[in-house]
Amino acid sequence: MRIPPLYHRKGYQRFFAGVAIGFIIGWAFFLVQGGLAHERLIHKLKEQELKIDDYKKKNEILTSDDEKANEELAKKFKLHEINVRFSSTSSDKISNLTKLHLTKAVEDDLEHLIGEDTETIAKSHVLLEQAIENKPFQLDDEQKYEVKIDHLFLYAGNLRIFISAHAVE
Repeated sequence: MRIPPLYHRKGYQRFFAGVAIGFIIGWAFFLVQGGLAHERLIHKLKEQELKIDDYKKKNEILTSDDEKANEELAKKFKLHEINVRFSSTSSDKISNLTKLHLTKAVEDDLEHLIGEDTETIAKSHVLLEQAIENKPFQLDDEQKYEVKIDHLFLYAGNLRIFISAHAVE
């Protein structure tokens, strides 16, 4: 049995040639449209990556500025230094060496406050004053002294205390 030679007919040849050419044109159209869509997506992806990089840089700059500002604020709001001085109205009956020892004793007594939050110290300043004023300070010469706080200043990480003292018998 033989297959009829239909490939000799012009109608069938046109039909199969049209199918083949249509397939080739369709495939080319699919490749072009797919390539263009892919190119648009790649372009959009690159734009988004650039935006993300810009946002990351901006975020990094802003957070580093915030961190620096926070560190500066933390430094301002923590106690760094305690200065104790005799006020000008204090009695001159006490020698300068005794005044020096008393100021050192008061500074040593308040040393635990260094690094504390200034807001906490400001809220408890009455307790701080009472703790210093109610404690008799004994120096090397067996003499006890009571200290009275005349002024107490707390600013920008510094605590400045002006005191006066008198001997207790």
